Amino acid sequence: MKYLFRITTIVLLLAAANLFAGGGIKGKIVYKKKRWVRNSVVYIENIKGDWKPKEITINQKGSTFIPKYNFATIGATVNFLNSDPTDHNVYSPDHEKYDLGVKPQGGILTHTFKKGGVYTQLCKLHPTMLAYIFVLQNPYYGQCDKEGNFVIENVPPGKHKLLIWNERYKGDPVEVTVEEGKVAEVEIKLHR
Repeated sequence: MKYLFRITTIVLLLAAANLFAGGGIKGKIVYKKKRWVRNSVVYIENIKGDWKPKEITINQKGSTFIPKYNFATIGATVNFLNSDPTDHNVYSPDHEKYDLGVKPQGGILTHTFKKGGVYTQLCKLHPTMLAYIFVLQNPYYGQCDKEGNFVIENVPPGKHKLLIWNERYKGDPVEVTVEEGKVAEVEIKLHR
């Protein structure tokens, strides 16, 4: 039994060490109306390094984009799969401003992002459909839970600028210093 305890302890310690290999950022978004902090996104503006862009898929099902919040780095390709028995469109009025046309059930619309930014995803045929794609310079971001808590893992040591996105409100950029093997803690306040 004591060997099982030691193995479990070692596994937990290794998991904790891996969670913040390099360093980490842990924080909280605060606003007087707590319900508006949910799903806020905090990300590091720029950081040296090269990241291989990944391909992601967003499903259109039940006249909804699934998932609603998506994350990619510049150069990533996004596939929009239509799983509904009705036609869907995909367009964005932001940054690159694209309209990918219309596809029937089983069809896939594709876009590769050349510029960073937050892209609103809409469907001209179904105005209530809404999603966001965060096209970032790097993979270091955290999405808030319903309490406003977020974590950014495996952050390289150094001084970094955190940017904040929220569907309704603004948050000022925050400077944070991350040290090797340590977790920097921050609090960010939203405002109008």
